[in-house]
Amino acid sequence: MTERRLRTVVADTSALVSLAVPRADNAYDTDTEPDPLQYLLTSCDVFVPPEVVFELQDLTQYQDIHGTAATNVLAARDFYTVEDPYERAETPDPRPTFGLDDGETDGIVLANALDVDEFLTDEFGGTNFPLIHAVLQGPRIVPTPRLISEYARNDYLTNAAALTLLSVISPHRSWDNSPYVAQLRQRLEE
Repeated sequence: MTERRLRTVVADTSALVSLAVPRADNAYDTDTEPDPLQYLLTSCDVFVPPEVVFELQDLTQYQDIHGTAATNVLAARDFYTVEDPYERAETPDPRPTFGLDDGETDGIVLANALDVDEFLTDEFGGTNFPLIHAVLQGPRIVPTPRLISEYARNDYLTNAAALTLLSVISPHRSWDNSPYVAQLRQRLEE
């Protein structure tokens, strides 16, 4: 994202839920503090495959912050486009078997078909990150914590606001012990 403006993105379920956590967290006030989901949805064109919507609908059954975050993403439906990648002539008929969940797989297929700038995901540890990187044919993979860090680097947020967002989201999304997130925090603190 550095030195170029994010114009188009395909987002997977986990990334959207993570960005919606601050609004779902009663201790964080998105009326006075940055709302990363709102910023994403109003600053670029966001696309999701139908499978992501189904996964979000499944999450709404939970009476926790993830269910509330998923409800918030679904409520913002007017700000993203749902597009079925398998209805496009240039995509494979059956879902490929990348070894990822269906939302991520369909998101990758859609990102490749639309040739968007980036594929937004929460995958940044383990074996899925290199796998996603390998199957993306043009779009860059951007983990959600990196997006927040890049917002600060490009002056859309202050470093302090980005650090606060990472602190609000981290305990709900199991980012607290991530070396990747720790490295991003360190850069923001410099």
